[in-house]
Amino acid sequence: MVDNSKVNTALLLTLAVVAVGSVLRLTGGIVLPFVIALILYFVLAPTVNVLEKLHIPRFVSILIILILVLSFGFLVGLILYSSIQALLREFPTYQMRLIEILSEAIARFELPPDILDQLDLTRTTRVYLISLSGNFMAFAGALTIVLIYLLFLLLEKPFLRNKVRMALNDHTTRKITIVARHITTQIARYLRVKLLVSSMTGVIVYTAFSVIGVDFPFVWAVLTMLFNFIPSIGSIIITVMSITFTIIQFAPDYNPVIAAALSMAITQFLIGNVLDPMLLGDRLNLSPVVILFSLLFWGWLWGIIGMFLAVPLTVAVKIALENTPGFEPIGILMGTGNVKKPRRIFRRLKVKKE
Repeated sequence: MVDNSKVNTALLLTLAVVAVGSVLRLTGGIVLPFVIALILYFVLAPTVNVLEKLHIPRFVSILIILILVLSFGFLVGLILYSSIQALLREFPTYQMRLIEILSEAIARFELPPDILDQLDLTRTTRVYLISLSGNFMAFAGALTIVLIYLLFLLLEKPFLRNKVRMALNDHTTRKITIVARHITTQIARYLRVKLLVSSMTGVIVYTAFSVIGVDFPFVWAVLTMLFNFIPSIGSIIITVMSITFTIIQFAPDYNPVIAAALSMAITQFLIGNVLDPMLLGDRLNLSPVVILFSLLFWGWLWGIIGMFLAVPLTVAVKIALENTPGFEPIGILMGTGNVKKPRRIFRRLKVKKE
């Protein structure tokens, strides 16, 4: 006989997930900057603590961090903006080459001649580049909101635990503190490793593309660095994009295309399959199927930015579920089979409670 209470719980959980997902999707303009600031907080809070140990006042330490983040974002944005403007100036040249390549392909495969007019790829690409160039003001505004959130999160940190202790009992406070610390440690480690690995990939791509003669090597380096934060499919997307661009630039001379494709493929393979696992290991304890689903879910919620944030957010959800009574099985099923972490957390809580 079916246990009605379990069925009701499952239905309520499903409805809750759908409701929360819908709310997050509708309020993305407000919630997303806060989520980005929260993830930056996980990474930057330890740096603020280090500066405090050097006898630099906390507020001054926070200002130093914010100025560095703002300067880095402004510098990268400025270089990307200049590169896109240069790409727009060279667009007619790329347009002619693209039309020639597509015309040859249509003739070779005996496709309908009017298919080129139906595709209208050049107009679509130009409109996209112009809109992307115009979105830098929106990017600057979003960056400002993120920095404001980040400022208040960093300022609030010293008082947060005391407020939780006053609002809840000591045992609940200890549990929340331990789980939050575990989430912070996992996300911070993941982001630091990905930042290091992605930066190395970007430097290699910039060097290789500069030597080969690919146009806009800095843009490709930054895009490679960013797309490496999207697990599994990010490296595939940027590799296909770069190879397509090199074909348009160099055809009918395919030697540079082969060189660029090999450099990108070898770099992505070695970094993604050797260095990344060596540095990160299995600490996240996330199933590959869960990672793929998280890309689809967070991508549906917040688009490409949601895909960038998919792994950190899913790690946080998994750890929270593992340490919430009644939801432990879901958290464990999201993992790869390594359940040592949640058991150790519960053991610490039980010892302290006794």
